[in-house]
Amino acid sequence: MISSQKLLCHTLGVTAAFLSLVSYRDIAYGTQPVPTQSSSKSNSVDIEDEKPIYSVAEKIIRANGLDENPWRLKVENEYDDNASATDVNQIVLLKGLLDKVDGDEAAIAFILGHEIAHHTQKHIYSYTTYAARLNKQLQAEVDAKVQSIIATETKKFETARSTKRRGKSLCPVQNTAQKTSLSAIPEYVALNCQGKPDSDKIEQLKQQITAEREPELYSQIKKLSRQQEYEADKFGYMYMVRAGYSPEGALRVLNLMSRLPYHDTDDSTHPSFLDRLNAIKEFMNKYPAPSLVAEGETRLRLNPQPLTYDVSKDGESLRINSRFGSQRQVP
Repeated sequence: MISSQKLLCHTLGVTAAFLSLVSYRDIAYGTQPVPTQSSSKSNSVDIEDEKPIYSVAEKIIRANGLDENPWRLKVENEYDDNASATDVNQIVLLKGLLDKVDGDEAAIAFILGHEIAHHTQKHIYSYTTYAARLNKQLQAEVDAKVQSIIATETKKFETARSTKRRGKSLCPVQNTAQKTSLSAIPEYVALNCQGKPDSDKIEQLKQQITAEREPELYSQIKKLSRQQEYEADKFGYMYMVRAGYSPEGALRVLNLMSRLPYHDTDDSTHPSFLDRLNAIKEFMNKYPAPSLVAEGETRLRLNPQPLTYDVSKDGESLRINSRFGSQRQVP
């Protein structure tokens, strides 16, 4: 993701609805083969916007050996600087970012590589699993603290009733004109005036304790999310370079995004783009492009035929077929 993150989706920041069907010039291996649509499906849905993205995406998938399962590309009309990894092997692209990188194949390759990496590194699964575990832990802590408060107040109530107030009701006298709530004793935050747990008080108490703990839990979620963004950048860089795209494309994307307003840095689930720029430069030194290009060349020589595509069964996206689906025989 480039500009924002949601619970069930990681995003980077792209779009392609404005792109017409054009051929992308291959940076390292010559001319990109013409996109091939499988003959097993009719193109009943307009997927012209996704076709240029397909040309880059399928090559990244092939060059990195990620073709065991289908991938889906979807272009949304929303004009925003973002893209997202969501569901299973789906990449959603928004118009704003692709408009800003129009014609820059390497930049598009990094954007796609970043989103693909969110999937391959199981970021959605680990993020939601971690969040669910923290939420379960929080609920257990809140329940335990409430039960402790109830026990303490019950002991206090029994002491008060058996000593100073022996034989007297702790509930206010009820007049005939107005009924008095059984929650009327202010010194008890969990009990009513009969010494019983009060559901309204307990719910309010739980909300208060939860609100006090939320900043710490959010900090833990934020830390994981930032780690995942750095990791997606790293693998996105490796994926694009293996496919023959210039690593400078990654720098151009992050440089571009660093010009956008960046608010609430300390609360953001994403690192700043300047920090990501520095990190990607370190990745480039640690994982030199020539060795990555060689790895990709080997895979592309072994699998020179582009993966086919179809309209996805959702009727709204382009499906890049797996190597198995691409080998289907035409009836």
